[in-house]
Amino acid sequence: MKAPMKILMISTLNLSLPNGGTVHFTSIAKEFRLAGHTVDAIIPSTGDSHQNQLIADKFFDNVTFTPSLTRIIPVGKTSLNSLAQILTILGQRADRYDWVYLRSSIISALSVAALRIKGFRHIVTEQNGWFADELVQMGVSRPWLDVIKYMQLLDARLATFVITVVEGIKEKLIEHGLPQEKVLVAGNGTDPKIFYPLPRQEILQKYKLDPTYFYLGLIGDLERWKGAELAIQAMPIICEVYPQAKLLVVGSGRQLGYLQETYRDLECVSFMNEVPYEQSNEYINCFDIALLPLLEFSNIGFSPIKLYAYAASGKPILSSNFRGVRELESQGFITLHENGNYRDLANQAIAMISNPDQLEIMGKTARNYAEKNFTWEEIASKILQRMCHV
Repeated sequence: MKAPMKILMISTLNLSLPNGGTVHFTSIAKEFRLAGHTVDAIIPSTGDSHQNQLIADKFFDNVTFTPSLTRIIPVGKTSLNSLAQILTILGQRADRYDWVYLRSSIISALSVAALRIKGFRHIVTEQNGWFADELVQMGVSRPWLDVIKYMQLLDARLATFVITVVEGIKEKLIEHGLPQEKVLVAGNGTDPKIFYPLPRQEILQKYKLDPTYFYLGLIGDLERWKGAELAIQAMPIICEVYPQAKLLVVGSGRQLGYLQETYRDLECVSFMNEVPYEQSNEYINCFDIALLPLLEFSNIGFSPIKLYAYAASGKPILSSNFRGVRELESQGFITLHENGNYRDLANQAIAMISNPDQLEIMGKTARNYAEKNFTWEEIASKILQRMCHV
């Protein structure tokens, strides 16, 4: 590893919110600093000066907070915050930094262009999805999808190299003309010091959950494609065989109101709403089986951060069969069900519940595998190695 570097990190996310994007960005920043590098940031203000200071002190050496346009104009995506950051970027001196690390958004190509105008030579952009596919799920149609795809490709072309979390994004970029050597698949990770197994009896008692019940659970944003409804639809079938099975739905999002209203009479489902990130491990430890029932809408695959948190917490996982997870089935801690099929989800869950000894083995296997393969230190190390060889 060469001498310590000075890295400028840029994101449009509100880093006070407990979601996968926040965890990814701040974890990479933390690991860069632990590796001996100086990390500054340009990020949106949370609107709370105390919260801003907490974020700055915890993750970065110096922070420039920019206005959060999504607080002024309530849109679903944080991409709009890129517009507020361009003037700040244009005010930076290129000779102060060895690298810029930018989390891509729908219009982040504008930020990368501003960095190039200012003479920044080394820029890595982190692309965590194929934006056009995601926005189709939100009702966006052509010609906007073509514009969005163009902007994502421009972001990649202007960067020195691109980081992706799955092979499918790399394939999309190469398909559209980006050189293969310009893309690094770094993956996602977790922190085994934050997510770890806890005694079942104690944690259920803390949250006033009956220990005689068997708990299936999922945690995170409640978007349609995250599959919470699929898990809910499976529960009556599971409860026919195991009446003391219950589903814990931990999180909030655009589907929460709909799910609560539609399934309010289903006694085997409990909605526990959003919880602070610091408490996520405790809630996950309430699960006897952790669910990942994503509805696959793209062939690029997924690398959901909750998968790694589930594994680090020592939970057997029941997941839909999608690219990015099916490759891990052979490791012995994941069972797959057919995509979008709540009956198969129920049948696989019943089979898992009927074999408690195997569930215990799966949980221990998950924890061991996470400690060796899913750490943020490993992810950051891949990125730093690439930076040092440019």
